[in-house]
Amino acid sequence: MDPSQLYGWRRKALASGVVAPLTEGTGTQKFARVETVCNGSVDIVIADMVVRVGGDFDPDHLARVLRAVRKA
Repeated sequence: MDPSQLYGWRRKALASGVVAPLTEGTGTQKFARVETVCNGSVDIVIADMVVRVGGDFDPDHLARVLRAVRKA
């Protein structure tokens, strides 16, 4: 999109009354602390056993667990 297209659209929209310019201040900005948490899990089904793996796992340990499950 060319900037002139955007400004042209804005001028037409303001002139038609479809939109109005912001008259009030937006006030003070407030910030919230956000912590991302990995809470997904994967279920690995081997025969009649289920190995549930959370989002934070050691791949080497998982490989050892899966080998043990297959031998059981």
